[in-house]
Amino acid sequence: MQRVTSANTGRSVRRGAPGTTWALRRAAGIVMATVILLAPLSAVRATAPVPAPPQLVVAANIYEPFVFLRNGHLVGFDADSNRLIATLLILGGIAIIMVAIYLLASRERAAREHAAYYQQLFAAIPEPALLTESVEGKVHIEAVNGTLCSLLARRDSDLVGATLESIMFIGQADASSTLTSLEDRSLASTRWQFVASDGTVIPVEVATSNLPPPSRRVLIVARDLRDQLKAEQTVRMAYEQYHALFDEAPDPTLILREHVIAQANTAAGRALGTTVGQLAGRTVASSSPAVQPDGRLSTDAMRTFEDEALAGRAQRFDWVFVAHDGSQVICEASLQSIPSAGTSIVQGIFRDVTEQRRTEERTRQLQRELLQSQKMEAVGRLAGGIAHDFNNIMGGIMGHASLLRVDATEGTELYEGLDIIERAARRAAELTHRLLSFSRKGTPTITDVDVGGVLADTLSIAMPGFDKRTALVQRIAPDLAYVPGDRTQLEEVFLNLIINARDALGHKGGSLTVEASNVTIDESFCTGHDLPVLPDGNYVQVAVSDTGCGLSPEARDHLFEPFFTTRPEGTGLGLSIVWRVVRDHGGTVTVASLPDQGTTFTLYLPAISRAEAQGRARQAPVSGSMPRSARGESVLIVDDEDIVRGVAVRVLSGLGYRVIDTADPTNALAIYKDSWQSIDLVLVDMMMPHMNGKELFEKLHDINPSVAAILMSGYDATETPFTSMGFVAFIPKPYTLQELATRVRQALDTPFVPVATAGEGSTV
Repeated sequence: MQRVTSANTGRSVRRGAPGTTWALRRAAGIVMATVILLAPLSAVRATAPVPAPPQLVVAANIYEPFVFLRNGHLVGFDADSNRLIATLLILGGIAIIMVAIYLLASRERAAREHAAYYQQLFAAIPEPALLTESVEGKVHIEAVNGTLCSLLARRDSDLVGATLESIMFIGQADASSTLTSLEDRSLASTRWQFVASDGTVIPVEVATSNLPPPSRRVLIVARDLRDQLKAEQTVRMAYEQYHALFDEAPDPTLILREHVIAQANTAAGRALGTTVGQLAGRTVASSSPAVQPDGRLSTDAMRTFEDEALAGRAQRFDWVFVAHDGSQVICEASLQSIPSAGTSIVQGIFRDVTEQRRTEERTRQLQRELLQSQKMEAVGRLAGGIAHDFNNIMGGIMGHASLLRVDATEGTELYEGLDIIERAARRAAELTHRLLSFSRKGTPTITDVDVGGVLADTLSIAMPGFDKRTALVQRIAPDLAYVPGDRTQLEEVFLNLIINARDALGHKGGSLTVEASNVTIDESFCTGHDLPVLPDGNYVQVAVSDTGCGLSPEARDHLFEPFFTTRPEGTGLGLSIVWRVVRDHGGTVTVASLPDQGTTFTLYLPAISRAEAQGRARQAPVSGSMPRSARGESVLIVDDEDIVRGVAVRVLSGLGYRVIDTADPTNALAIYKDSWQSIDLVLVDMMMPHMNGKELFEKLHDINPSVAAILMSGYDATETPFTSMGFVAFIPKPYTLQELATRVRQALDTPFVPVATAGEGSTV
């Protein structure tokens, strides 16, 4: 008996050895037949001739060495020898037959053992397996293992004998071609879909093995793909999510492999003005300037950063790219290796901080400008104080020179010398007025400005700074109109344009051309000269041209923006001030320039004729035309500057006024309190110790609400809002004798309307 495992169920059973029993039975039969055939030989004698039966003739042919025919009779050995020989012959035949039977039985047993072995192997296959055979165009299942039964949740009895098509997904498009391939034995490996007992479709990958011909059997081993497909789906979803995150990331992101861009996201292409495909295969350095702002070569710097990142040390640094349009893109870069993606993979995130850095630079520039402004404010205050004191000194010089000139004979050397002193002092006073205009922050002083004179003064100041080889060309119309505006601001405009021309010319020489003419502007003029629409009327056209380096189109587009400059040391404020001042004056400015061919700035400013401007100008009184006192009015002069006060006292006394003077505001208050009914006018200096002019006037107003007072100051009227304080007039220092006499007379002749002081709610 032996134990055999079923290929279908995997159960072990005991079976007998029917082949061995059959062989023993066959051997016994052969032995018996042999004994029957050879029994007659025992009665034969060697000397007695006997007829030879047919069966013995046959036996004689077999046992010819021992028995032979002689004279027609079978002749052998003696009786005993015959029996021995016969027995030996029988036993030898039996032995031969037994050996043959044993060999046949051994071969059959080996075949059965091999079959059992392969059945056990088939049952032990860990993957679902089945054995099929093609019969009459159909593929039938001959055997299945337990794993396949478990996979399909079916019994082996349900599967064995069924067609292969019965367990395949009916909707599978290539089912028929698959079956055909199985039949013609051309299928090696493919993917199928099995159907379980509950209708579940199970994806599998099958491998086939054809049994040797003439067998039509095929061994099929399947592998359940559900877990693999699920894992593949998970990986695919993770990959898609990663790519979505990578591609939609707001920061430019690059995947670098061996110093070359393997992948780039959309943000990177957008920041650099190119496409993702154009970035792939390039190096980071190829999209960067040759040298980074820190002075390092881009190629060497990026290679160093990548190598450090691959060594496991994350890198953070600033990096500058060059976009497709040539503009620079400033980034905060972060590099780190990705070991899971490969040994030489680096991910680089480049956050675009261009606008942030520009804002920071603007902030720093504003801070510098604020510091400069504070310095200039401090200088302005200092200049204001110096100018105030200087005006008082100039007032004394001018006043005494004027007094002496009145007594001198016109045409004499004394008269001429005094006139020179007075004109020099007047010029110093004008310079002081400019210094005060520089220091103040009030509203512009609008006057009729002689543009031709302003240009001449500005050129005289600026030209010493030009290279000696620079040629100056002036074309200023002799009848050039006046421009209503602030002289100081217009001087600043012209000075900025001339300084820009000097910087453009550099130290190479060249020419500077300043032209000024009168033009009449209407709609057709604006269209023909590419100007914005301006009100029709008369304008002054001023053009400042140089033959310097010129401007690029990009620089020309941003020229008037605050803080834009083409010079490293520039502040970027000069031309923005030009644009603002010209616009504030109701005009416009244009620029024409070509690289290496020079630049021309053209200004258009609303104008009035010279005759109108000169007619509106107040003419200074000539000597001898000072108005005198009509009734001997009383005037109180309060000024702590003895020289200035002395001149005023002498002038007004000489004109018939009764003059009371004092240097002390407190004393002046006491005088006015005692005699205010008899005092017709008070002249008050603004800046005095212990009490300024405004405070003194408020106390005088408390005594007499109808007090008439004139304010005198080294600051101008813009800096000193005298009308809101309640004063009837203002006399700026230094003043001429005619100005003093005229203001006093006008104040006394004009009906006085009391004005509320600051203490009563006025705004100072």
